[in-house]
Amino acid sequence: MLDIINFVALSGIFNVLFFWYASTKMKSKPDPVKTLIVSFLFSIPLSFLLIGVYTTMLIYAARHGASEDAMWEYMEQEELQ
Repeated sequence: MLDIINFVALSGIFNVLFFWYASTKMKSKPDPVKTLIVSFLFSIPLSFLLIGVYTTMLIYAARHGASEDAMWEYMEQEELQ
């Protein structure tokens, strides 16, 4: 679970930085603010992935009567196996 969260966060950061860098290398210099907005729009699907995984974890915890902290501990134990 933590790997997914880290992956989504790093992907979002890379996406923003890539769009910003690419905008500086284009022949016609686009507006940096518009480029930043476009990069955030491309990051929206990654955010939905993170929301979906976290929500699924909370629903699973509620069905089994576990708390959120217990689910995090369970996920970390599963990663170690």
